[in-house]
Amino acid sequence: MQLDKLLKNIDYVILKGNSNLDITSVEYDSRKIVEKSLFVAIKGYETDGHLYIRDAIEKGAVAIVVTDESDILEIENITIIKVKNTRKALGKISSNYFGNPGKKIKVIGITGTNGKTSITYFLKSIFNEAGYKVGIIGTIENQIDNVVYPSSVTTPESRDIQELLFNMVEKGCEYCLMETSSHALYLDRVDSVPFKTAIFTNLTQDHLDFHKDLTDYLNAKKILFTYIQPDGYTILNADDISSDEISKIAGGKILTYSLNNISNYRANNIKMDIHGTNYNLIYDNLNINIQLKMIGEFSIYNSLAAIAAAHELNISFKNIKDGIKKVSVNGRFQLIDSKKNFAVVVDYAHTPDGLYNVISTAKKITKGKVICVFGCGGDRDNKKRAIMGKVAGELSDYCIITSDNPRTEDPEKIIDMVEIGVKKINASYIKITNRKEAIEYSINIAKKDDIIIIAGKGHEDYQIIGKTKYPFSDYKIAKKLLDDKEA
Repeated sequence: MQLDKLLKNIDYVILKGNSNLDITSVEYDSRKIVEKSLFVAIKGYETDGHLYIRDAIEKGAVAIVVTDESDILEIENITIIKVKNTRKALGKISSNYFGNPGKKIKVIGITGTNGKTSITYFLKSIFNEAGYKVGIIGTIENQIDNVVYPSSVTTPESRDIQELLFNMVEKGCEYCLMETSSHALYLDRVDSVPFKTAIFTNLTQDHLDFHKDLTDYLNAKKILFTYIQPDGYTILNADDISSDEISKIAGGKILTYSLNNISNYRANNIKMDIHGTNYNLIYDNLNINIQLKMIGEFSIYNSLAAIAAAHELNISFKNIKDGIKKVSVNGRFQLIDSKKNFAVVVDYAHTPDGLYNVISTAKKITKGKVICVFGCGGDRDNKKRAIMGKVAGELSDYCIITSDNPRTEDPEKIIDMVEIGVKKINASYIKITNRKEAIEYSINIAKKDDIIIIAGKGHEDYQIIGKTKYPFSDYKIAKKLLDDKEA
């Protein structure tokens, strides 16, 4: 594609060279450069793409997009383009390169602290039931129809999003379900995506290692709702006070869902046990029974958000009911099959609110004690560690504080910070740094009708120690330990 076409609708200045060039690829990672590439130098967390410009040129880049005027102006046969913000430019350039695929598919963005992954899976099942092909961009994995691709971050860089959208369109997908993180919104990864619908789940403490406070965190979330198409929809949780702020700036038609407050889509007559949840959906004058394989009030909220989005997009309630009752999500209140007389559940809960919801749900469905195995990740918001310790100590009957993904921090120091919260309320607990040993200990002490919650990692099949990922699955380890004790 011609460079001048890639630069359409972008404010830029050509510092050197010209835009009459044939470009074969658009890249922000110098390691992926091929002959005749356009390299966009963006500033990341740990490094700056401007430092890799010469490397990109050596590998075949013929044009460079920069924000900083660097020392490469003297290099011959290179076109250098200056823009105000290379992150924003990368999204627009990539969209142009891939033929503006966001205009050819209905994109639904989901943002909030918790619930994003579950909502994408609810929606996928509903749309599949209605006969539509669907793509997913998310935490667990990316999907194009039913083909799975690995995911390393919740929301990829803008160039990669545009390529995923392009491939979804090529494969006949009519909907893209995108988990939209506050990082991605703050860093302009999705500002070239036209959203048909945006969903807000909730806002609780998380990512304060990146955002300076909860107001800053909410402001990042609000960005999504400024990208909605005029004929699109905003879906808000009426039980979360942050929805009031979002509604002031949101585009499209605003709809709400709730368990407690007045809303367009509401749940009542809720019943649940270890095997699932049943409730009545109240919409206008309709009263519709909904069945879920998943458990907990948080699962009801997530299902309501999906129901509202799907129904506003003209999916029938029959398709919604049939699709939603099939859904289970790895690592989200996932019950491990076992012949034991106690239950073991794996959940991704890694925030104070997430942990509160999971343990509260466990208390409602068990006659015995709740044993909670949990920790906190390293190199992340350390303010929530003592809070999570307090939550677990108050709600569970026994806590086993262990290592999560310590990354470059000392796991025992992380555990000590969590312990401060547990100690405040004189809760019963033990510290076991080795996560496998902690899980084994919980199984050894569990009695009839107890429930073990293994929280924090959920679907993850690795543990990050230092900067290395080691194979580690809470589900697989717990399952093997349970099977071995039955043998």
